[in-house]
Amino acid sequence: MHRTHAGSMLAGVALLALTLAGCGSASDVVTASAGSTEAPEPASPSRTATLPLKKVDTDLPKVGEEMPAFRSPTGNIVCRVASDGARCAITDYSFTPPDRPDGCEGSWGGELVLDESGGYFACAVPEMSGNSPELEYGSSTVIGDYGCTSQRTGVVCVHTGSGHGFMVSRTKTGTF
Repeated sequence: MHRTHAGSMLAGVALLALTLAGCGSASDVVTASAGSTEAPEPASPSRTATLPLKKVDTDLPKVGEEMPAFRSPTGNIVCRVASDGARCAITDYSFTPPDRPDGCEGSWGGELVLDESGGYFACAVPEMSGNSPELEYGSSTVIGDYGCTSQRTGVVCVHTGSGHGFMVSRTKTGTF
């Protein structure tokens, strides 16, 4: 991705985060249908089919150095970004995740995964370190076609090729 495009991508992610922050109740969970491709890391993915969010601009603002792993300034959200996807885990949250899928024996509800087909909840959270470097609010990291932005309202990750992504925060989550 070119740096000139990165500025416009960040603005779109910021707009999405602000839009989601002002919508719905504290227990909102919005997920989208997606295909059955593998998650970026070994896990048993679960895709929950409900209504998707509106299509949003996927621009990423203030792109800094590539950070394959980062944590939010509060440390509540940790993420990994790679050339084949993004994954974020949240420790403390008040939203209600979709029902646990059959066969899910690991942790459920606190992790979202993004690949080319979209964002979805994942079963069996792999080890993700809260000791990763902090991604400041308003900053983004991009690796390949995947980028994430840290906002005061949560973390937004997008696949720049498809425009699909997810948003996760303490009070709500959604996919688009």
